[in-house]
Amino acid sequence: MPIALRETRSRTFHGTKRRIYHLLEEMGTSGDQIWPFASQPFMRSPGPLTPEKTEEWHLGLHAVLGEALPEDRIVWRILNDGVEGTHGFYLTSEGKETKLEYRIEATLSESDGRLLWRRFEDAFERSTEGLFDKIGRVLKR
Repeated sequence: MPIALRETRSRTFHGTKRRIYHLLEEMGTSGDQIWPFASQPFMRSPGPLTPEKTEEWHLGLHAVLGEALPEDRIVWRILNDGVEGTHGFYLTSEGKETKLEYRIEATLSESDGRLLWRRFEDAFERSTEGLFDKIGRVLKR
């Protein structure tokens, strides 16, 4: 029986949507300033973010870009066996601050999907918090 997975983490930053979006779009490239774990690299195909062309790999996930709307959201379609869904970043303005939300919305198969999430769950928590911490430090520069 498939399992619905909905996970959301968010943090509010003193920084513009434009600046935060730019930091996110550079993740996995030579210009990456925010991925927190050099020993667990975030990699993506080179070039500008292009829906249905740009791919990413990190922490056991493989995905293709579903949509990239500047200053609004970057959403990836997960390509791993047993997982049907997306993960992505969503930006909203809150006065002079910007709220960044990271969401995973997927359906997991009983076997492959559930096993992948078990392996990924702890890394998801650590990487999201580490990423948010690093964004906060970069924005203070």
